Amino acid sequence: MNLRILSDYSTLSRTTADLIATYLKAKPKSIICLASGHSPRGVFEYLVSDVVSKRLTLDECTFVSLDEWLGIPASQAGSCRDMMDKDLFKPLGIPPSRIVFFNGMAADPQREVDVINEVIDRAGGLDIMLVGVGTNGHIAMNEPGTPFDIRAHISTLTEETQRVGQKYFEKNTALSQGLTLGLGHFREAKLPILIAAGQTKQSIMKRVLTSAPAEHLPASVVHLMPGAYVMLDREAFQLDN
Repeated sequence: MNLRILSDYSTLSRTTADLIATYLKAKPKSIICLASGHSPRGVFEYLVSDVVSKRLTLDECTFVSLDEWLGIPASQAGSCRDMMDKDLFKPLGIPPSRIVFFNGMAADPQREVDVINEVIDRAGGLDIMLVGVGTNGHIAMNEPGTPFDIRAHISTLTEETQRVGQKYFEKNTALSQGLTLGLGHFREAKLPILIAAGQTKQSIMKRVLTSAPAEHLPASVVHLMPGAYVMLDREAFQLDN
């Protein structure tokens, strides 16, 4: 893996956006998977700014869902789709025809994950996959104990993820399962990036960086990925405490 420690969140976001932009300029017709949530918002702001200023175009890209809460409609504040719409898709004017996203309200959740797997397989794998890391080490909704080679699947959420996930919702919301891309997809992506920022991620990133790869700590999969980028701000990086 390639470990990058940046001075602050803004620099982290700008540097990560530049990594993505450099790849897209070389391959404009890319299939991209980007995490929702708080950590990547700065990256999204820079990507939007780059598109508005015509430094970058995303007109040929296809966007694939990373994950979604099962049982939560896309229109509900706190859903992964709602966050992506607000933070990236709508500011960029991405049409629905270029977005393939999990439907958390699907009558057949297994079919949802099968379709995403088929889309990625037909494309020859993901070009870019940007993920965050949870406080228990999860990537997307791949909880501790998830196999490193798994593809899109239905995940049973840990109590910690259910509790932390409440921050995205306006009121207490039942969260028990999710639809998610797998760690196998992350390992196969041409440009895999893990991003973490702030003191709340300091403890888990210390564990990830100092541990051998083990499935009880999903983010430790980066040790098996020579081409992966692990992007941290100074607050998230602390190995001597």
